[in-house]
Amino acid sequence: MIILKLYFLDEFLGDIQNINVEGMWINAEFTPSKNMEKFNDFFAAIVDEGNNFDEVYYSEEWLDDSNWFVIDDENRKKSIYIPAIYPDGEINWRWR
Repeated sequence: MIILKLYFLDEFLGDIQNINVEGMWINAEFTPSKNMEKFNDFFAAIVDEGNNFDEVYYSEEWLDDSNWFVIDDENRKKSIYIPAIYPDGEINWRWR
């Protein structure tokens, strides 16, 4: 089984497994680390389709796609766009 690790800069945010590809999108199951807590409101706002996401409420670093990546099981870094992480543990992203 392939397990990826999600990172924001040098912070490990959790494990990604049961990966599926649908066109340009990747979806999987996400198991958060304790470092994920400070991002919970950010991701809740991203995935809330009824919400008018307002970037001014969030750190510029968080909004910078170049700060998000995954590490594969061979320790290779792969850049991604800001992922969508849902409360039920689903994660979706696209490769950069």
